[in-house]
Amino acid sequence: MSEQTGGAAPVLPRTVMVGAAYYAEYQPYERLAADLDLMVEGGFSIIRVGESVWSTWEPRDGVFELEWLEPVLDAAYERGIAVILGTPTYAVPPWLRAAYPETTAHVATGAPMPYGARQDVNYAHPTFRRLAERVVRAVVGRYAAHPAVIGFQVDNEPGNKIFFNPDVFERFVTSLREQYGTVDELNRRWGLTYWSHRIDDWSQLWTPDLNTTPAYDLAWRRYQASLADDLIAWQTAVVREYARPDQFVMTCIAPHHRAQDVTTIAAPLDVAGVNIYYATQESLTHPGPDGLTGGVAPDFVPWAGPAFPALQADIARGMRDEAFLVTETNATSIGGAGDNLPCYDGQWRQAGWLMVARGARVLEYWSWATQHFGFESYWTGILGHSLTPGRTYAELSGLARELTAATADLADLRTHSDVGLLVSPES
Repeated sequence: MSEQTGGAAPVLPRTVMVGAAYYAEYQPYERLAADLDLMVEGGFSIIRVGESVWSTWEPRDGVFELEWLEPVLDAAYERGIAVILGTPTYAVPPWLRAAYPETTAHVATGAPMPYGARQDVNYAHPTFRRLAERVVRAVVGRYAAHPAVIGFQVDNEPGNKIFFNPDVFERFVTSLREQYGTVDELNRRWGLTYWSHRIDDWSQLWTPDLNTTPAYDLAWRRYQASLADDLIAWQTAVVREYARPDQFVMTCIAPHHRAQDVTTIAAPLDVAGVNIYYATQESLTHPGPDGLTGGVAPDFVPWAGPAFPALQADIARGMRDEAFLVTETNATSIGGAGDNLPCYDGQWRQAGWLMVARGARVLEYWSWATQHFGFESYWTGILGHSLTPGRTYAELSGLARELTAATADLADLRTHSDVGLLVSPES
């Protein structure tokens, strides 16, 4: 399944594994054995579990229900399917919002984010950290010893929101005082003579909502990225207290998220994980007008053509200058009912080999089965709503077998680049 990379380092995939995010808890009826048997038949060898259901792990404050995952891990291990176990800290339960409103993320000054989505928590707040640490220790402590678990994903797609909470702003100002020392130095370095923005006391620094000073904006975004860096480093350290020496720790990074820095966030991890979604059909064949998708993909896919997934894969490799994991990518289709565009035959293979050629050692599709409820009901998985194998299953099974057959050729790929691209989140 994988090989030791040397010394006491965690075991990372040396050859390409193909699989999917798997949510047995979402299924409309019991089908664990049927799902995993289909995976084996199709050549799929890895799943990710557990990262989205804090309220299942901890249905009430301090009350844990941890045993529901054991049948999934046992059944996977019996079939030789490896498991990445996720920590569930990116989607908080209603009881947490009700009991600890101070943890709510503010999307503008004085504007707490209403409950009902995800990633609506200020993950820099000490109360959130205490509650998150408690559930992480419970979940990871329960399952770190399970032989199916080869690694852990901490959190999920960090850096999605910029926080305007008062405590965040106060710590931002403190960081500026430490960096610049005096308001005169801040005035000089930021050019605050412009438009009469000079301050003579730190208390006069305005909140960032309508800021127009570029240097302020850059400092604010850098600070937000540091919060995401700190979240991942902190949670990684907690998980490593329980992880076996052979288990890796990673997170799944969405490169387009504004409140992160892709050049730093993977530093404390054993391997970078990245979510690569791309425009399909004609929009994977060639760029659209002015390089845009023309409305045929979600907003976070900013342009069409194969260059986009190629760039995302190159960014992923550049995070640690080594091979990486694709933790999510297009299964049947991405988006909603209005932009449901499955790949043409051969396009999954095209994109899969493109990512592998740039260093991917895992291709995990999102997700195994299309959800029958919730926001992502039209984000179609390997299996559709009928939960029966179809064209996507057949295409991805073919790709998985093809990659397995190429194991010897893919074992120790080395980067060869004639052109280098500078990726700068700050610009």
